[in-house]
Amino acid sequence: MFGATVDFIGDNGLIFDVAGNRDRLVVHVAYRFGRVLMKFVGTHAEYDRIDPGSV
Repeated sequence: MFGATVDFIGDNGLIFDVAGNRDRLVVHVAYRFGRVLMKFVGTHAEYDRIDPGSV
């Protein structure tokens, strides 16, 4: 994801700002198992209506 920024949230969560901050991707990383679980994909406006820590 060229040009994306990343914010770290508790419990191994990451929030990626994608497409010039137009879209958001929220994932949970299980480092021990080498797995990534996508928890939310949507626009910034849709992201503003959720709680990324409890998705």
